[in-house]
Amino acid sequence: MFTIRPASLSDAAAISALLQDLTRRFIAPDCTEEGAALLLQAMSESAIAGYIQQPNFDYLLGEMNAELVAVVATRDNSHLYHLFVASHCQGRGYAAKLFAEAKARCLQRADTKIFTVNSSLYALPVYQHLGFVAVGGQRDTQGIRDVPMLLVLTQQ
Repeated sequence: MFTIRPASLSDAAAISALLQDLTRRFIAPDCTEEGAALLLQAMSESAIAGYIQQPNFDYLLGEMNAELVAVVATRDNSHLYHLFVASHCQGRGYAAKLFAEAKARCLQRADTKIFTVNSSLYALPVYQHLGFVAVGGQRDTQGIRDVPMLLVLTQQ
């Protein structure tokens, strides 16, 4: 059974391990060596611990049988900072479930009208499925290739 819970500081090492593994496999190949190194540093255990401690970040974890299989993080109640699902769990709707929960939490805290994300090239189809649209072409910032995307929330 897939369960979702808020992250705590003690989860930083496990979050970092999952994010770095998936980044090496799916995102780094589209980046320069320097860009990949910057991404991996931003996903180090100490970096993740720092994000978790900041009040403008919100991390949620997806678990299967007490195993960490997915992570979502939002910043400032409007930017999707991380959305990662373990490769053996991709395609099961876990990204959508995690994002729905993260979005609901953002809406409880703020009058959020839009969400932004800087999508890796690998994740573009996932974000499109979630309703995001590209607002620019592919960028290369310090060797990190991404596509800026936007999700405009409609009235419920």
